[in-house]
Amino acid sequence: MKPKNIVVFASGGGSNFKALHKATLNKEVPARITALISDNPDAGALKYARENEIRGIVLSPRDYDNQAAYTDMLRKILEKESPKLIVLAGYLKKIPDEIVDLYKRRIINIHPALLPKYGGKGWYGMRVHRAVIENRDKESGCTVHYVTRDYDEGPIIAQSKVPVREDDTAESLAARVLKQEHLLYPKVVRFLLSHN
Repeated sequence: MKPKNIVVFASGGGSNFKALHKATLNKEVPARITALISDNPDAGALKYARENEIRGIVLSPRDYDNQAAYTDMLRKILEKESPKLIVLAGYLKKIPDEIVDLYKRRIINIHPALLPKYGGKGWYGMRVHRAVIENRDKESGCTVHYVTRDYDEGPIIAQSKVPVREDDTAESLAARVLKQEHLLYPKVVRFLLSHN
């Protein structure tokens, strides 16, 4: 199978981006990550992209006079990269509706909870894990879903569950969920690329 182009979006360290990149290098995922887009010029993901000869692009709505100008630039970048799939890996900005519509069912995200629980605007990172612990949930995990116009509302593609232990802290739970994310995301990307 000829490698297909993927564009990844990340705002932070990009551990899922790194896991996905490694999966492309060992041919587990038949794809080429052609670009990493970040709204954060200090993102660890950008540093990793540079070190691995992946095009790193800093693109933030803050740097544009209006949403339309930002969306237009994003559209042009994506047209040039020609991605089969757009993968959000810890990206904290909302993807503009026009881009979501243009790449319908070709943008995916991974969320550190079992959606629909703990999803929506403001639910990310440690906030999710703290809520799971505080609510004494018996299990947590991660969800890969299609991106739609509303945060975390898109159809669920796959989930991976982890039990919540009596002695768990938000940090220990986060570490176990992240391990599952790194296993699940490349599998889902591989599946989607082979079926599209």
